[in-house]
Amino acid sequence: VANYYSITSCVRGAKVLKESSRNKCKKFRKTPPNPQTRKSLKALYPRDRGVSVTLHGDDLHGDEIHFGPKTDDSVGFWNEFSLIEDFQDSNDNITFSSKFPGCGLVELDRYAPLLPEDRKTDIVFSVKDFIFSFEPSSWRFDVSEELNGCHQVVDFTDDTTGAPHIVAKSNVAMYVNEVGHNIDLVENVCSLEKPRSVYYYASIGTPMKKGETVELLVNYKEGYESMRVRRGYGKANLLGVKSDNDDYSRVQRNLAERISFEDSIKSYREDEVGSVIDFLENRVWDGIVSATSCLSLESAKNKCDVIRQIIARRRLDWTSRILGSHYSVVGRGGSHKEARHDEADSTFKVGMVVYVNNWMEAEDPRPPYSGVATVNNVFRDKFDRICLGVSLPGGKSICCVPEGVISEPTEDDFVEAPRRMHSNWLKWKREESHPQKRESRQLVLEKMRWDSSHFRNLLSCNQSSSDMHSRIMDSLRWEVSEELLYLLVKDNRLHHPLNDRHWCPISMRLLTRSLHVVADNIIPTHERKESSYEDVLSACAEKLLVILREATEAVRNILALDKEEAKENFLRYLAFHEKSVSECGTEQSSRYYLKAESEVTPHVSVEDCSKGQTTLDENFYLIHQVLFVTHALASLIDWNNFNNRGEGIYSFEKACQIAAIDLDLARRLQTEKSRSWKPLIFLPL
Repeated sequence: VANYYSITSCVRGAKVLKESSRNKCKKFRKTPPNPQTRKSLKALYPRDRGVSVTLHGDDLHGDEIHFGPKTDDSVGFWNEFSLIEDFQDSNDNITFSSKFPGCGLVELDRYAPLLPEDRKTDIVFSVKDFIFSFEPSSWRFDVSEELNGCHQVVDFTDDTTGAPHIVAKSNVAMYVNEVGHNIDLVENVCSLEKPRSVYYYASIGTPMKKGETVELLVNYKEGYESMRVRRGYGKANLLGVKSDNDDYSRVQRNLAERISFEDSIKSYREDEVGSVIDFLENRVWDGIVSATSCLSLESAKNKCDVIRQIIARRRLDWTSRILGSHYSVVGRGGSHKEARHDEADSTFKVGMVVYVNNWMEAEDPRPPYSGVATVNNVFRDKFDRICLGVSLPGGKSICCVPEGVISEPTEDDFVEAPRRMHSNWLKWKREESHPQKRESRQLVLEKMRWDSSHFRNLLSCNQSSSDMHSRIMDSLRWEVSEELLYLLVKDNRLHHPLNDRHWCPISMRLLTRSLHVVADNIIPTHERKESSYEDVLSACAEKLLVILREATEAVRNILALDKEEAKENFLRYLAFHEKSVSECGTEQSSRYYLKAESEVTPHVSVEDCSKGQTTLDENFYLIHQVLFVTHALASLIDWNNFNNRGEGIYSFEKACQIAAIDLDLARRLQTEKSRSWKPLIFLPL
């Protein structure tokens, strides 16, 4: 399938109206408009629930005399023309433009929704978008109609792959590309957004000759800019910002999205969390499990989809933990308050909507009341009977109603009741079932946890495919690295990771290698039957310390160089990159600088330093850029979680010893908080 769509002017065989037939059109111009019966009708039922009605038959509308005979060759709004009798072949030199009289927009296709499941609340879509590595955002549209009281999003991506589903692939709209910021591309497709759907129309401005072909292009405006930057053709990319093909750039964007995603989840109400969990269980989980089971990935139709699904399975583990934690919090803080003694003895609770059966207090002159009411309080009267105080529609109330004349209402009891009371009753019914739902949904989230044994089985089925094996492992290493960086940033152990403005290339390379070492231990590729937990920890710590030693040696070797030319090239491995951008968005300057030992001029250019004019701050590079990076990552791991036998596997003192760094100096430069960091992860066996 082509990755773009074009339109071709095919004028041969086109028809034009004969001059002799034009009078057929004129005599209908004074015809009165269609009667109301030809417009959409609506049948109303109680509580504003309605259905659309269309009338069919003969002589129903009273304007049938204005319409021509309905035959196979009838054309025109009134069927007044015959394709055979009233039209003739056009000349071959005719051109087409939407601006020509009688021409206009060409309807291409509906963009979305194409299936019922293409409609989602923004809450559900944001979870799906995160799980599938933000691929669905490439195809989303926001519409004005709300869905279940929330902002609605439509897209045509599959809920099990994140890629366009089979129906979308058969439609034109999917293959319409975007103009972006390329001034050589001309927008010729516009979107018509209806309350719940989006349609594409071609608008051809420059006349097209016979056989001429133009590519269809649309403009997604500023709301699509973040996706343009990810793909490499955004405004920021013109200023040197790299696309998601660059690992460091992609991880920084994903890290920011991950932090924002968790913050949004923590704002969800209980029913919103429940809707997300139900969506993941019913629409996502089974498809991902099926696609990532023990099968030959070489036979998969789309390997990119399968790799995205493997990452999605890892992200489901992370998302399920965040959702489960927040669901427990909002569940404990539900709408039901702790019941008083009298309320606990009653079937009915305060705030509950009930039905009063023909009752009024004896001293009250009002007639007996039958209808719905809301419970205000529960108490015992002087005869020790349970009674209820209820409020009625219209602001009135009954102070004492025996429990025996009260029952639970049915749907029919709310026909004449206020809409708010009906909504409160439905809400109460839903909340009554919440405890059971909470338990079952927590079990669903537990089911979505990452299973290392499953992953090992998947890789064992694809040993022959070294390329696929390598792509899977590389993708998962970076995914787990994002999770580790998220923990470091969230707990303020590392700031702006992999940002070349704050970290030199040696430091970023050190962090990357160390992250991948820990990631390989979190997602082991083979079962370690003969290894004890202490052996696993020792092997991991040893690799981290080797990387630390190599980084410190690299720093010392660069600082010891004498030759100016060689030194300038190697000094860039210690340099920080700073960009200055003007208000209009164009890059003004880009410079590389180093950290000098002098407090008067702490920053020095690479060129000046290579000439021997400045001495660099060796302790800054060895301690802040190397030692503290390794220690921040190592502090996440519980090295002593098996009866304290792990003492000495890793420690700050041992890291200083391996790197040949003065321990007392490193201790003085440590922050007070960093000395009390607690482990946050356990390496699986």
